[in-house]
Amino acid sequence: MEHIFKPLKTTNNRSTEIVNQIKSNLLDGTLKPGDKLPTEAELTEQFGVSRTPLREAIKILEAIGIITIKRGSGMYITKKFSHFSLNPLIFSLIMHSEKLDKLIEFRQHFEVMMINIIRSNWSEEKITSITEVYDRQVKTLHPDLPPEKLAEIDLEFHYAVLEATENAFVIEIGKTIYEIYKPKMIESKHSSASIEKTLQAHKMYLDILMNKDEPLTEDRIRKMIEYNREWLSGE
Repeated sequence: MEHIFKPLKTTNNRSTEIVNQIKSNLLDGTLKPGDKLPTEAELTEQFGVSRTPLREAIKILEAIGIITIKRGSGMYITKKFSHFSLNPLIFSLIMHSEKLDKLIEFRQHFEVMMINIIRSNWSEEKITSITEVYDRQVKTLHPDLPPEKLAEIDLEFHYAVLEATENAFVIEIGKTIYEIYKPKMIESKHSSASIEKTLQAHKMYLDILMNKDEPLTEDRIRKMIEYNREWLSGE
């Protein structure tokens, strides 16, 4: 492939700039579905960056379905994009994804909104559906699993909560948030203790949903935000 990428102009948010260049090349047709990307070494040379921001950008692009990595073969532009792959909202959020504290805060308040929607349209069937996902997680979450699989199992719970809102706007925005969040989850440290924290948090969600008349206090919300910060930072 010809030299199609340009050296980055700034030293800030380099992984974001790499993502945006690839996005632009897709939108203008320079890159097409199925195209093979240059090697990692060639990309670092073209963008004029170290391997760290390049690998972060690659993780983001792979997580949102823009590129596919074939072991022993290389990186390719995905042939069939999912419905959110080129979603402008995803790329807008990527621009701010390095602000981890703000991302955690935004996600948690969004989930509080989901909880309130479900509690206002409460039904035993919804709670049962979410509980079944939680029960499966108790059996399947294990630190020996690959980080990608652990993130996938973790997110199953949040997707179940999303679906229980029965609100198309909430569901689509929620999916976008979790796709942005997923690379952060994959990069986090995974241990028996962190998995136990995850299950405790999900059980707390269930208890809040089951006890629909119990007030969701600001103190509880702050604790939920702090839990997510500690979990992602590996504390």
